[in-house]
Amino acid sequence: MTILRFDDFEMDIPARSLKRSGCDVRIGSRAFDLLVALASRQGEILSKAELMEVAWPDTHVEESSLRVNIVSLRKALDGGNPYSMVENVAGRGYTFTASVTKVDDHRSAGATLRASRAESLPNTCARLVGREPLISKWADEIGAGITTIVGPGGIGKTVVALQMARLLRDAYDSVQFVDMADHAASASTPIAEVLKTGSMASDTLLRMAAESFIGRSALLVLDGCEWSIDRVALVAEYVADRHPDLTILATSREPLGIIGENVLHLPGLAVPSAKQRIDDVAAFSAVELFAERVSMVAEEYAIEGPRGIELAAEVVRKTDGNPLAIELAASRVADLGLENLIISLDRPLRTLRRGNRTSHPRQQTLRANIDWSYDLLDSNMKSLLGVLSVFDADFTKDIARERCGYGFARSDFEEAFDGLVVKSLIAGQQRGGTYALPKLIREYALEKRAGDAVGNSPTLPDIGLATPDFENQRHQFPMTLSRAHLRPLATEGRAA
Repeated sequence: MTILRFDDFEMDIPARSLKRSGCDVRIGSRAFDLLVALASRQGEILSKAELMEVAWPDTHVEESSLRVNIVSLRKALDGGNPYSMVENVAGRGYTFTASVTKVDDHRSAGATLRASRAESLPNTCARLVGREPLISKWADEIGAGITTIVGPGGIGKTVVALQMARLLRDAYDSVQFVDMADHAASASTPIAEVLKTGSMASDTLLRMAAESFIGRSALLVLDGCEWSIDRVALVAEYVADRHPDLTILATSREPLGIIGENVLHLPGLAVPSAKQRIDDVAAFSAVELFAERVSMVAEEYAIEGPRGIELAAEVVRKTDGNPLAIELAASRVADLGLENLIISLDRPLRTLRRGNRTSHPRQQTLRANIDWSYDLLDSNMKSLLGVLSVFDADFTKDIARERCGYGFARSDFEEAFDGLVVKSLIAGQQRGGTYALPKLIREYALEKRAGDAVGNSPTLPDIGLATPDFENQRHQFPMTLSRAHLRPLATEGRAA
């Protein structure tokens, strides 16, 4: 049996399987044939004709078919980076640059154990951009107990947690992964059963979950905890109290709120300021991610040269450095072009509406991603978020209460405002005690407020909020919004 190993991949040629760190990698049959040819002759340059003969031995195809499958292969191996394992040699063909080891089917016990540790971790094909130093630092610092990666939707919490788990897995006897957002997935372990049960966790299920970790070291990854935050907090605290050596790594749009919880706030990718000029896409991680994803979906729009980099920088500024928004923006380049994309991003919720079909529904469009957070808010938080959309720049809590707090009891305002901060819908600033609504959240809040206004309030059209042209009116809105307007709005929002 011929098995080829390179980087953290293992390719079983007779079984036609490709695994990365023990996890199956989805790859098309033509792309697999190309990988076999390239990896088997590592370091050699294979012409395009040779490769087409390998993948389509009995069929005549155009060279474009080869390019499409090479792009697919690069995506499976390293997120589409053309300068990694599969390299194009201009005018000659392609070569495989990674070091390759041939082995037989006798695998060491250590290799089998490592594979079994990774089996429960979902595979992520795309290369992480701009996160490597942070992941390495967090992985070095994590210890027993409960650690929660917190951030807004689309910021990349899941992929960061999975990469941390892969770095840590050799230190544990077992690694378990539970996706709290996947309600259709069956519970395959005691901990998954108690977390996903439809009723309040019984003492019996809690004890069974805790006992499943007896006698072994374990890393438990809990993803998407915000949807069942109370249940996760209860179960995680119960199990961690009985197993001090257990490591729990959670992802959530808000902390679990457990005593002793270590909260790690995941920021957006680095974005250049409006006046900052750059000449290298790798200078800012947000620009690098956008350029890489564009090369995967629209090679003819490759980001290069001063003008291309300037346009890419403008795109990532309009997406707040949010990785999901950047990837969705890259997917629109082929049909809009870069300059039209920038214009359309004045209304990002309308533009960023097409994502990966295999992603979770909450990740397929920008609106669906924010809906996921909005649906978890109580009526006070929803009402306050709408009226806070008047701010298109930083604001303090006192100014927010003065302008938007009418119609709320003081305690209700404080609770709703703090709740929006905790749930990552208001961005807290490190200096000056100021806050801000991210651009994407602000547009969403404006639309929600406008929708409520059309259905519920006769006063809103008078201040222009019910019309779709928010950008042209945003500077007028704070000045025309009076106490008389705010009071009935906040009251209606609370009653909704």
